[in-house]
Amino acid sequence: MRSTFLGLPEDRARARVALIPAPYDATTSWRPGTRFGPEAILAASPHLEFFDEETGREPQQDLGFYTYPEPELPVEPEKALKVLESLIEEALSEGKFPILLGGEHTVTLAALRALKRRHPRFKILQIDAHPDLRDTYQETPLSHACVMRRALELGLEVIPVGLRTACREEFEFIQEKGLRVFWAREIKKDFSGFLSELEDLLGEGPIYVTLDLDGLDPSEAPGVGTPEPGGLSWYEVLDILRLVSGREVIGFDVVELLPLPGDPRTEYLAARLIYKFLAYLQNGL
Repeated sequence: MRSTFLGLPEDRARARVALIPAPYDATTSWRPGTRFGPEAILAASPHLEFFDEETGREPQQDLGFYTYPEPELPVEPEKALKVLESLIEEALSEGKFPILLGGEHTVTLAALRALKRRHPRFKILQIDAHPDLRDTYQETPLSHACVMRRALELGLEVIPVGLRTACREEFEFIQEKGLRVFWAREIKKDFSGFLSELEDLLGEGPIYVTLDLDGLDPSEAPGVGTPEPGGLSWYEVLDILRLVSGREVIGFDVVELLPLPGDPRTEYLAARLIYKFLAYLQNGL
């Protein structure tokens, strides 16, 4: 029996949300295993409370979810992206809101490509410890370390939030292009000022949200490939998602989950983040 989000029976025709597993980690540079992330999120999800006490909503009743079977992805990045892109296209053609379950951050590019055909211009809210702005990494331009560089090349605007580290190439690229990035250290000093500036930058157009779990502090989300210290807290991330939920959100992903044996905190957090964001978004989907 295949895994489904929340472990509930599904009605594909009724569902307004599509969850698409992306079990891929071929370009991982340190600890492999993010290919097991989607299954771990799905396995944790039935243990959530289906009632959201903050909003008073039960998204699974009002929205309906459909979880795609986990695809077999080729090792070669471009081929893997094409498989995922076709699944996202299929979900969009059925009028569903797509949520990609990673897998390494490279998989986000599949969603961006598919959505750009329907939304020529949109912004990307990137919650992450790293800018992912290298031109190439380990001799490939299709890497988890390059995904936001490829997004910029698609003509999309990227708003990175929660960064704690960057290589020299990325740092110089940020300065050269005049990119506004929100370092975690400045967010922590003035969170309300950060939210105000973020609100202005988001504007009124469509937004895609990509959430690399290493954007959170490893004390709360230890199951990631690169656990950078000094990250965002659970409630800070919720405040950010609550802010963006008042706009036109066209897609969402949660990536870079590396399940740790005997420690299910991160996959449970990931499942709950997805459910919380859907509760915030419910009226707009």
